[in-house]
Amino acid sequence: MASFKQAKTALLDAKYERRIRVFLESAEDVRIFSDHWFSHKQDKLRFISAEGEQIGGGGCKVVINKVAEANQQAIKAYGIVDRDVLLGDAKLDLFWEADDDKFHTTKPYGDRIHVLRRWELENYLLQPEAFAEEAARRVARSPAPTVSAETFLELADDLVQLTALTTCLVANGKGQPNTGFGVQASDSSALVEEINRFLKNQFTGQTPPDFMNDVEKLRTFDCRNVTPEQRWERLSRILDGKKSLMRLCNKLGKRVGLESIKHWEEMRGCLANIIVSRQTIDPELLALIDGIALS
Repeated sequence: MASFKQAKTALLDAKYERRIRVFLESAEDVRIFSDHWFSHKQDKLRFISAEGEQIGGGGCKVVINKVAEANQQAIKAYGIVDRDVLLGDAKLDLFWEADDDKFHTTKPYGDRIHVLRRWELENYLLQPEAFAEEAARRVARSPAPTVSAETFLELADDLVQLTALTTCLVANGKGQPNTGFGVQASDSSALVEEINRFLKNQFTGQTPPDFMNDVEKLRTFDCRNVTPEQRWERLSRILDGKKSLMRLCNKLGKRVGLESIKHWEEMRGCLANIIVSRQTIDPELLALIDGIALS
């Protein structure tokens, strides 16, 4: 009976709370939105983790369900989910859509669920200028290390291949490797060998899918006849965000001789702070949060 009363009280509190609820996939996503990027919106918006009190219990599906439940109870709520939800839901044509206008017009989960243009929230942190500023802050010597779009593009082939492994596995209902998969590979050829071994183990007794087919699809997001900055901005939206952030931190840490930069999970908050101070939060997110606050 106590739990029923608690649930009823929570429902009443939610109904009379004037703030709009915005469900995100994880507590880390909430920290970036509420503590770093959109703290000034918290008089109108309440950012909530779909995880609740269970770490790892969130995700795209939970966000979608919580938004539906809230709106059925006359509680205004929206949800923000990662682009990779489209892989697991077999909405492959939309996942591979390179035209941003077409992508956002589709709204596969309704008007109250925004599917991010980029793979996941970590992709919005992959700004070379933010990495450069954080590296300069941590390295107590002159000149400051050079970090640019060209630096990131040196890893483009590896990041595309790692992402193709993820798309292959998820689209076929298989689990994906951990974030640090392949980081010890000596070069791109060794990484390809490791990927093929992993696929063979995942599809025992079957012919594993050729992940190079997905590499070619990912390449449609890679424009070569533009500046390095424009090329990275375009390509980075379709890369596996956590694996990309982890490898970029690892590469930069080795380059500047700074072990602390390799701690990619800690770097999320540092990069988020720099991005907001530079006023370079992605326009997609700015427009989205402004629109929800005015709804």
